[in-house]
Amino acid sequence: MRTSREAAISGVQGRQPLVTGKGRAWGAPREDTDPHPPTHRSDRTRMQTTHVRRLLGADPKLRLTPTPSDTSAHTAWSRRVRAVVARLARAERTPLEVTAVDTTVTAGLRRERLTLNSPVRGAFQATLLAPPDTTTPAPAVLVFGGKNAHLDQLTGETPPDFPDRNVAEHLARAGFVTLTFEHGITGLDEERRAGREQGALLAHAFALTGHSLLGALVGDTLGALDVLATHPLVDPARVGLFGHSLGAAVALHTALLAPRPLPVCAASHLGSYPALYERLLTGYEGAVLPGILEYADLGDLYAALAPAPLHLQYGTADSYLEPADARAAAATVRRGYAAAGAKDRLDVHELPMGHGTHVQHTIDFFTRTLTGPGTAAPADVPAQRVHFGVAERRAVLDRVDTALASGHLTQGPELTRFEELSRTWTGREGVAVASGAAALEIALRIVGVAGRTVLVPVNTFFATAAAAVRAGGRVRFVDIELDGLGLDPDALRTALDRHPDTAAVLPVHIGGIVPPALEDVLALCERRGVAVVEDAAHALGATLSGRFAGAFGRFGAFSFFPTKVAVSGEGGLVTCVDAEDAEQVRRWRDHGKSAQGSTLHDRPGGNWRMSELHAAVGTVDLERFDDTLAARRELAFHYDELLTDVPGVRAHAVPAAAHSNYYKYLAYLDAPVDRALLKKRLRERHGVSLAGEVYDHLLCDQPYFTAAGDSSADASDSGGAGSGSGGSAAADGPFEQARWFARHHIALPLYPTLTRPEQIRVVEALRGELS
Repeated sequence: MRTSREAAISGVQGRQPLVTGKGRAWGAPREDTDPHPPTHRSDRTRMQTTHVRRLLGADPKLRLTPTPSDTSAHTAWSRRVRAVVARLARAERTPLEVTAVDTTVTAGLRRERLTLNSPVRGAFQATLLAPPDTTTPAPAVLVFGGKNAHLDQLTGETPPDFPDRNVAEHLARAGFVTLTFEHGITGLDEERRAGREQGALLAHAFALTGHSLLGALVGDTLGALDVLATHPLVDPARVGLFGHSLGAAVALHTALLAPRPLPVCAASHLGSYPALYERLLTGYEGAVLPGILEYADLGDLYAALAPAPLHLQYGTADSYLEPADARAAAATVRRGYAAAGAKDRLDVHELPMGHGTHVQHTIDFFTRTLTGPGTAAPADVPAQRVHFGVAERRAVLDRVDTALASGHLTQGPELTRFEELSRTWTGREGVAVASGAAALEIALRIVGVAGRTVLVPVNTFFATAAAAVRAGGRVRFVDIELDGLGLDPDALRTALDRHPDTAAVLPVHIGGIVPPALEDVLALCERRGVAVVEDAAHALGATLSGRFAGAFGRFGAFSFFPTKVAVSGEGGLVTCVDAEDAEQVRRWRDHGKSAQGSTLHDRPGGNWRMSELHAAVGTVDLERFDDTLAARRELAFHYDELLTDVPGVRAHAVPAAAHSNYYKYLAYLDAPVDRALLKKRLRERHGVSLAGEVYDHLLCDQPYFTAAGDSSADASDSGGAGSGSGGSAAADGPFEQARWFARHHIALPLYPTLTRPEQIRVVEALRGELS
């Protein structure tokens, strides 16, 4: 059935044009008439409103559908919501510098007028209020008013235009330290904006660059949160957020992006985005993240704060909200808090008020959640933290999008770029492959180890030896030295004498240290014509006497697994001494093709390619690798200082000629300690997780090699599982130095986003458990 508009168009199109005396065709507009009659304008407008209504009516992808008291499911869902908010907000969290302080005591309150300088926003004013007798660290609240709230009114310096506007002053008189600053949605030339709302113009300008006004406000707030938490009058474990209207939107999104849970009080900011932005038309551009409704509605965002304390208040006489819509959103929040097992941490007040704040309820909430001992336990210190900032994640997404749009999903321009970037940190041509294990196997297949012996340090990851088995070699193990944790040259010499058929030696750079003993290893192998393949999975960017890991042997093999110093998700790299070897690697990685694009195969290669999607992650990570190395080395230096007076533990001394990348920060326990129990106590009592050892089980003790016994079976070229000869390798022991290292070392958490306070916490936890 046709619409009336379609029928009208069809009727017009079916007629023959008529020509008037003025030469105007029938149906053409007169020059002095509106070319779009009102009915046509109305239809055109209706088309877009219908379109937006349909978009707003779609279910968000992350809409809350919790199972009651399913805390693990809620935690996972909340993490996904927060990740989306971080991506859409693009909040630039930059440190704020306090450049001026003017302190007075007036009207019974201590007032500090602060000038804060932001590299993004520039200088702006803030006011800190505190009871005049505050001498010890007190609870504090970061206060945000609505769009039109002025700083001097919020703090009570000038009479407020509404009785509840000076909420910062009320909170300060109730015993809290407060910090307040204006949103800064002003400053546009009045004549040029011609009556248009400044916030809307700013929101549109931010949108031109893919940013949002709300994201900018949240970035300011995260910086101000640091200023407040580090103030000498403030207890950083007892800090909350208050916001009214637009300020509530800022407080909500700040809490979602804050590094630890914060109590939040939000006034006059509850409902659904479809109601506020389509039905009521009261929504404000600066209070939402573009694209957020594709994932979550406003009630979902508040529910994602659970289990942090939350206080919501809204008025039944609020002309900006609809009570029924606010109640429905509140029900969503209640379901979320119930799923998180935190119903007692949620307050929702429906009040007979307009678009305002109930000050006493606000004071009562913060009194309950912030007074008394600090209730905000610091977040756990994990063993590993892989972090891509918002800008870096967007860079990855842009590159993935380019790959998807081109349809070139493997061995394309991103892979080429990845290989180019890696050369900066290896000094050699590198060929990207699917994993570090693939890098080792390809190198050993090119060397030709099938049916011959491969010497491997007894202390390394299983993949090192397994690659040799898959390449057809017979694995024998060699002890390590304790200076640089590399192959012991004396033990290697003995092994070479015992196994004259040795085809390759695989030195491993444990923990990111290129050992000085490698020079002796290389000399031994060169005299006997044995190929050296460096397992540099730990060691990207590490050097020995100024020479990069992966640049000593015929081949170097690197891993970009998520735990490594540089990551691509899954991926590896083979560095080669000459161009012919590099070409051989390219053939092996692509099913043994005789040439790129050829349908002829001259070797049993494999699917060892790195995809463009993994290369996109890897290129972004390599572009920041200089900063990554600097951060890891600085943190290691700080650990060195912190551990000097801790009894029972000492840092591993990195040899002077080696410049470690500190893939692991290694330390030794002086006395015999149940390491599993120590790790359990650190985790349960202190929230500190130690990193994994390198390694706690020697290869000769791995079930695969112990089960092999003295028998030996060669692996086939096609990758069949050969048994190796684990029993014979174990008999070459007893590997005393490797066993001592495996029993005594621990690895402290170390990654670029580890903070100094977290390092202190790690060391103090060790001190407490070992003393």
